[in-house]
Amino acid sequence: MSRLVLFLAANPNPITLTVTDETRDDLAPRLTQIVRNGHTQPIAGPDGREYVVNFSNVVVAHFE
Repeated sequence: MSRLVLFLAANPNPITLTVTDETRDDLAPRLTQIVRNGHTQPIAGPDGREYVVNFSNVVVAHFE
């Protein structure tokens, strides 16, 4: 499992989403472009849930 850490413009506290390694491998090469373009992106969680992230509100994003 990996964690996607998101820092939002209006919130000093990061939001952490647990994701599968497959999701990380899919998103990691595109993460810079997704944040730059402010895309809205569905992200699969490890428990089968799907999160939708509006990256136009994200200032910094990285995987741990």
